[in-house]
Amino acid sequence: MTSSEAATHGYPDDPPPTTPFEVAFEAGLLRLRHYRAKRTPSRAPPILLVYSLLKRPFVLDLLPDRSVVRTFLREGFSVYLTDWLPPRLEDAGRGLHDYIESDLAQAVEWIRRREHVERIALVGSCLGGFLAAAYTALHPQHVERLVTFALPFHSRPPFAPAAAEYFAAVYGNIPASWIRAGLNARVADPGRLPAYLAAELGEPALAQRADSPEAATLSHALETWFASDVPFAGRLFLDVMGEAYGRGRFAAGELMVGDRRVALGEIDCPVLNVCAERDQLVPPEESAPFIRHVGSRDATTLMFPCGHLGLMVSRGAHEDLWPRVGRWLSGDAPIAEAFGTSTSGAALDPTGSA
Repeated sequence: MTSSEAATHGYPDDPPPTTPFEVAFEAGLLRLRHYRAKRTPSRAPPILLVYSLLKRPFVLDLLPDRSVVRTFLREGFSVYLTDWLPPRLEDAGRGLHDYIESDLAQAVEWIRRREHVERIALVGSCLGGFLAAAYTALHPQHVERLVTFALPFHSRPPFAPAAAEYFAAVYGNIPASWIRAGLNARVADPGRLPAYLAAELGEPALAQRADSPEAATLSHALETWFASDVPFAGRLFLDVMGEAYGRGRFAAGELMVGDRRVALGEIDCPVLNVCAERDQLVPPEESAPFIRHVGSRDATTLMFPCGHLGLMVSRGAHEDLWPRVGRWLSGDAPIAEAFGTSTSGAALDPTGSA
């Protein structure tokens, strides 16, 4: 985001990108980034990384050796990433229908046309996983495979639905400062680094060598990301925190997007739901049951030994988890083969029980 664009949206500049990208498409408040493959493109479907709505997306391309984007590029995938722009005052009335059936649906259609494919792969992070799952339920014909990680499923916000209505009435758009103090309260305070990172990422050396160049670089990059909370459009806040989670309509299969119901049973593509064993933000017992509600017979939960942040930036994730996810997304290996010999301690659970 340039300085002028940041000023327009009331948000500071992102750090310089780790991996070059082009802004390939824009719709509503979605700016679609495209990253070119590092080697000959594979025959696998293009990947759309659907990031969460609460922070900026550069954590998925944080550092050269800790980048979900680069891991997929090395596998030859054509990679796209959602860059949700912070809402302005005039965007307070934008809800789930605008974000899913307008912005996200237009982006998927654009990718399908550009890549000359019928279906793409969706990989959704946290609330981005919620958006990806909802889109897949509404448009199953356009999704080849679905990966959700740290997906809030049987989750509840720390306030009642009536409170969500009150916050939206008072604020219009929910301020970034409130998001930080409320929904993201369990995310690390930079003052607790690097001990927090050592536990979250499963890398004890980060605490033992807190003054090393590697630990300092990682801490600085994450401090920048920790401070990147963004406002939440008022109508979207009501739809997500009031209806989808506050009243439990997402898990119950009763969530409405416009006049259409998000029926998870319509998800018929292969599904991989990745949970972090030590996740304090989205505990695995809140995420793992998701696969029991989809219509696909090829649906599996994978427990990975790290915390919430570790799924995105830990060494174990980039050395073991994401390359194996890539093999599965490409169709080169069934899920049991892709993860059956995992050295990371990851465990497959085809039932979705936590």
